[in-house]
Amino acid sequence: MQTEPFDRVVAYTPETDYAGSFGKFKIDWRNENFRRSSLTWISLFFLAIVYPLGSLSTVDDPIKLLESLDDTLRLILFVSTIVIQWFIFLLIFGTTFRENTGLAGLGFKRIRLVDFFWALAFLGASNVILSGLAFILAKVGLPMHGEIELLLPQDATGRVVWFFLSLTAGICEETAFRGYLMTRLRLIGGFRNWTWPTIISAVVFGVCHAYQGLPGLIVITVYGALFSLLFVYTRTIWPVIIAHFFQDFMALFIPQ
Repeated sequence: MQTEPFDRVVAYTPETDYAGSFGKFKIDWRNENFRRSSLTWISLFFLAIVYPLGSLSTVDDPIKLLESLDDTLRLILFVSTIVIQWFIFLLIFGTTFRENTGLAGLGFKRIRLVDFFWALAFLGASNVILSGLAFILAKVGLPMHGEIELLLPQDATGRVVWFFLSLTAGICEETAFRGYLMTRLRLIGGFRNWTWPTIISAVVFGVCHAYQGLPGLIVITVYGALFSLLFVYTRTIWPVIIAHFFQDFMALFIPQ
């Protein structure tokens, strides 16, 4: 008696699950056409090594450095930071097109009203968590010394520039550390999930804020991890950009 052939069933293996989850990530994050280029390695090297190493040069005595700032020096620092960060953004922008994904591969989607709600909810929750962490650090002998207050402008011109600095930091830093670094680490490393990209990007983000001292570095690293969780959960970069902007800008009005 002749029997009908059965369709072959592919048995579950870790390899098939890995391929499926990685492939789904590439499609969901619009990186299915991703291809590495020389700019990919240049951008990753700059973001993960050169930029944080430059920030570590201020870790010896950040208080002394910030106390030496007057309104003019502070303005020069703000403007130079804006220029550097937009240079990084343009580097990433050009790199993504060489990689055949464009900014869409970094989580740039159409901005929605719900992105603002996500950002505000995140700011409330994350600041509670970070306040608790700062309290614990103070109890173990690592108090926050208020480095941010030393950086804040006191004159009207400085406050206007601070607004653009906050906007720049929100767009450029989140594009670099969440949008680019996380997605490219996962693509190149072939990671099954976001764990390692989150850890690496959070540490790099923290080190890039070494001017806030060791307690600040720890807090900012944790903050970077929280930003990463929001980025991964919402699958869009806009909530983290908005939250980052408001966090920095509101420092003018709310003590950090």
